[in-house]
Amino acid sequence: MKALVFDLDGTLVDTKYDMLEAGNLVFEGQGWATRLEGFSGLQIAIQGGRAILRYGLKEEGISFNDKLLTDYYQLYLNKYDTVLDNKSVNYDGVVATLEKLQLMGVKLGLCTNKPEKHARELSKRLGLIDFFKDSFIGSDTVGIAKPDAKPLLEAISRLDKKPEDVFFVGDTNTDAEAAKNARVNFIFCKYGHGSTYKLAKGENATIKIETFSDLISIYEDKP
Repeated sequence: MKALVFDLDGTLVDTKYDMLEAGNLVFEGQGWATRLEGFSGLQIAIQGGRAILRYGLKEEGISFNDKLLTDYYQLYLNKYDTVLDNKSVNYDGVVATLEKLQLMGVKLGLCTNKPEKHARELSKRLGLIDFFKDSFIGSDTVGIAKPDAKPLLEAISRLDKKPEDVFFVGDTNTDAEAAKNARVNFIFCKYGHGSTYKLAKGENATIKIETFSDLISIYEDKP
């Protein structure tokens, strides 16, 4: 029976508004005029803290290198701490579906590009942490993030599975590339951030799902 490893943002949890707010708090704190707003602001926000900061620095005409970006990223994480679950919510059917999958004997893992500390705290607050006791990988857990194969392969290893025994469930091109690099079949979430904000179509996905609960019917058809 195949195991499932999940992305977090845009797959299990809709985090876009809190990520946007954290970015704007950084901008405001630096005295910048730039703000993330509307569709384009959310399109940037869902790409993560570093993408948010690159946008802000470029808009403000500030030259930067990797070291400066890393310094600003710590500011972003500090602000994100203050808004972590203000507006973030599980997608419809997530908890009930994960419960059903566990009852079916499916092993569950998580592989996110959110730092492990923040991912764990958010998952705890939203009632998801216990589903991923055996396998929980953040962007900093193994020293490198997706789309590198290493974090996904580590998540799979912690489930005591092989890549061919796993589906990776995600919503972005980064997730798709990680699955490809790890030689894992990919399930694309059409309801997620990537599709909603025109950044991913899941062209190379093995399966596409309209809602999270679709995983049950798909899984019933798989050995």
